Amino acid sequence: MKTRQKLAVLLAAFTLVIFASFMSVAPAKKGGYDWMKARLDASKTYTMAVLEAMPKDAYTYKPNEDQRTFAAQAYHIVYSIDYFHRAFANGGNAQWQPGDEEAMSKAELIDWANKKFDEMNDFILKQETNDRLTAGVMSYLDHNAHHRGQIVTYLRMKGIQPPNYQ
Repeated sequence: MKTRQKLAVLLAAFTLVIFASFMSVAPAKKGGYDWMKARLDASKTYTMAVLEAMPKDAYTYKPNEDQRTFAAQAYHIVYSIDYFHRAFANGGNAQWQPGDEEAMSKAELIDWANKKFDEMNDFILKQETNDRLTAGVMSYLDHNAHHRGQIVTYLRMKGIQPPNYQ
């Protein structure tokens, strides 16, 4: 089985486990997610800075044949924001159909990322606090951090100083 196929199977399994775990937790007390605003804003700001740091002509860079390009990693991050948002809004139900991860330019990816982060952050901040959603948001932030860490490594491999962590 090719590496990409293995990764797709692992991602699907990981996603099912995460959503099964956060869907099985009972809701907690009433309240909002204002306490999470700073963390959500910092995640967006840092991810956007990392996406901006790679020159547009280097978005096709990948460390080896078995890994995604920088553009594909960026696309995966943004698509996953959309995916998690749809899953949160639909009780854990969302289709994973990312499409062509190489289809967008740097400018298009950055515009899309800004839009998706804003939509997701707005959605989260408007929700009532519950354990199920909190667990899902933690998974969403972990997933973003994981792939953002990968592309920070891509920057370093290209000799580019990554933005300071926020």
